[in-house]
Amino acid sequence: MSRDQRRYERIDIEIPCRLFIPEGGKQGGLRFEAFTMSSNLGLGGVFVASTFLLKPGVQLFVELDLPNQALVVQAQIAHTSELESSSTLVGMGVEFLDVDSAGRETLLRYFTPLRYQEFYGDLIDEFGHLSKEMPLESVSLIVNLWEEWKIKQEGGPAATASGAPPVPPKKRPRS
Repeated sequence: MSRDQRRYERIDIEIPCRLFIPEGGKQGGLRFEAFTMSSNLGLGGVFVASTFLLKPGVQLFVELDLPNQALVVQAQIAHTSELESSSTLVGMGVEFLDVDSAGRETLLRYFTPLRYQEFYGDLIDEFGHLSKEMPLESVSLIVNLWEEWKIKQEGGPAATASGAPPVPPKKRPRS
């Protein structure tokens, strides 16, 4: 999916993630569990770097270890990226399928692109007294809802899930 076709922005962020598939039945065990890190996050999905690849279409749960609380989302593997060149990261695009209301609010509050942070900085510079009443997370929630509202007004989808992020380029090792 090209950048022009994306419905939602992505932010480059490393978040610990747990991928798992419950066993089903009364046991409550797991058929599959793996731990990895995200490479980027969007409101519709996450790209996780990994040394293993699951097949596209596999349904699972992804647990994002966010700073204030963990967020568990029903998801599916949208695409995989094998080592094709030194400029792509090996991993999987995971599309969010079902985000409950509380999880959706958590995601909308947490998803804060740099431009939202810059806007918030300007807002607080001008109206410093609002910093206690309107923390960055609340402004992020409102701006994300505004962006979704605009998409819906243009005939776009009503749901947050819009497809997993595309393969990000590999990050250069820090010297």
